[in-house]
Amino acid sequence: MEVKLSLLLFPYLFFCFQWPVQILKRCVVGFVSGCFFASIYLIGRAFFYSLNGHPEFFFYTLFSDLIHASYFAMYLLLAIIVVVLFYDKWFKDQKSVVYSSYFFVGIFVVSIFLCSSKLGIISFFCSMPLLLLYKWRALMNFRKLMFILFSGLLIVIVFYGLFPDSFNRLSSLTSIPEKIDKTSTESTAVRVLIWQESIELIQNNLLFGTGVGDVNDDLYKAYEANGLTGAYKHKLNAHNQFFQTFLGMGIVGFVMLLLITVGQLIKGILKRHFLLFIFSLVIVLNFLVESMLQTAAGVLFFSFFYCLFNLVNEEALLSE
Repeated sequence: MEVKLSLLLFPYLFFCFQWPVQILKRCVVGFVSGCFFASIYLIGRAFFYSLNGHPEFFFYTLFSDLIHASYFAMYLLLAIIVVVLFYDKWFKDQKSVVYSSYFFVGIFVVSIFLCSSKLGIISFFCSMPLLLLYKWRALMNFRKLMFILFSGLLIVIVFYGLFPDSFNRLSSLTSIPEKIDKTSTESTAVRVLIWQESIELIQNNLLFGTGVGDVNDDLYKAYEANGLTGAYKHKLNAHNQFFQTFLGMGIVGFVMLLLITVGQLIKGILKRHFLLFIFSLVIVLNFLVESMLQTAAGVLFFSFFYCLFNLVNEEALLSE
């Protein structure tokens, strides 16, 4: 209940009360500011440890001390989207804030790569071109499109030079299941093995699932029985929210989850609600490799912004 209660609380708060748009804007600004101060703290902390002979604190989980690196990268990505879409309009009479927002974006981008989350990096490169195309759609022509594509390629090359360790983590995505060590604790390798066990359990409990409270216990038994000692030792969940929900609630729960994720992605396209679309895209990508709704960091983020972006669109947020 401590983890899942916000799935009930936020819909109640958002849809049973009338909130002034200014209050909603302040909530979003508060989120962005929180991401900024968290990033400054983590970068400062990493510099401190680096000066004392520990440069590894600029990398992955050692860098992201506050929450898991994948979740923090997701937070930062949404913060970038909000700043790019809204800050020049919200603070048009406060030029210092607008100029500071460029610094915010720079800090967020650097922090995403220091988090070294594979899905964080992939989500960044999937969403940024869409964000820039949407932001400057009225000014877009073939020449500017080519400029954006060339600039994007140049950014990838520059970032690869600046953050080689982060990009090197992507090489593990090519792991072949038959060659994976079952004792492995490497994130991508163990995910592939976990997904295999999850699919087998789903096939045996297709209609009604195993029951929400029994999902992880059944996974642990499967890990132990099939020699996945790394996954069993660390008591890992399905690391895929779609599998996790299918295992726990069966096909009905799986379809419902598809409706509130992929369905919202399609709704964002049909309704031309870009903010809902790009948020849903980030959520779907992260649901593919994380059981986000099993942790407070994932549930709070998903439930709050899911409700917010279904309640208001970009036009409402840009209104005076």
